[in-house]
Amino acid sequence: MSTPHDYAHLSEAASAMADCNDEKRIYAIREGTWLGYKDAKRILARMEDLLNYPRITRMPNMLLVAPSFNGKTSILERFLSLHPPDLDPTNEITICPVVLVEAPPKPDISDFYTRILDVLMTPYKPTASVPEKYSQIKKLFRQMEVKMLIVDEIHHLIAGSLNRQQEFRNALKSLGNETSVAIVAAGIEDAYNAFNTDPQMSSRFTPEELPLWRANNEFGALLATLEQRMPLRKPSTLKAPSSMLTIHMRSEGTLGDMCDLVKELAVDAIRTKTECITVERINELTWVPPSKRKQYRRLKAT
Repeated sequence: MSTPHDYAHLSEAASAMADCNDEKRIYAIREGTWLGYKDAKRILARMEDLLNYPRITRMPNMLLVAPSFNGKTSILERFLSLHPPDLDPTNEITICPVVLVEAPPKPDISDFYTRILDVLMTPYKPTASVPEKYSQIKKLFRQMEVKMLIVDEIHHLIAGSLNRQQEFRNALKSLGNETSVAIVAAGIEDAYNAFNTDPQMSSRFTPEELPLWRANNEFGALLATLEQRMPLRKPSTLKAPSSMLTIHMRSEGTLGDMCDLVKELAVDAIRTKTECITVERINELTWVPPSKRKQYRRLKAT
């Protein structure tokens, strides 16, 4: 009878998986888990405040800005998961406190309204005019008790002409004013430009930022949390200065890239039977950092 291994370096869930076969462990690593780091908790707390804000004429709003792939969308999806719609079939009307949509690739108001109607899973006429869609959305927001509208990728707003940009901003303002929902807009740095050209928008939306990560104690703690959750059979000590600095350099301080890099390193550790992540493999693993990807594609094509 075999004796269970002691995986003191792992969390309880990861420890329970550590003796599973390679395929199950690799799947669990790539599936990932929610990382509740300090800035993420701060943003979620701010969104919670907005969700519970009394309905007033001029609702407070938020503009969440972050570099690409730095955790912005994960936070929005996390908040949505904490406030799912009430799908109780015995209720006549579905209650949907939070609505999350992605801004259309260009500031097209009709497309924007269509996306909201699709998320609310409500039928509408394909030939419906913009005013008709808007009227339907206002009615649905009241019936479904929508309290917050989240618009991701809001930087797409600046892809259109100045007139189309202004029309889209006006549509957002009107929707907020006439339904008394709090609006959270999120995007990359260009989102500042999308809002700052309109004094009313910049005054209505309080900015919150998710900066790139620095190689400090907080970054080390995040790596330590990741290590605890990955079912590798040997400790890697990712928060050690040598490992931490190398991972930070290769990921360029971007949260999503750091997580992807560590996941691939963990998969590599399983497949090579080393069962831990070493500084040598962090340096050697074939992995292209975000700033070099366009250049890498050009080099591959020549």
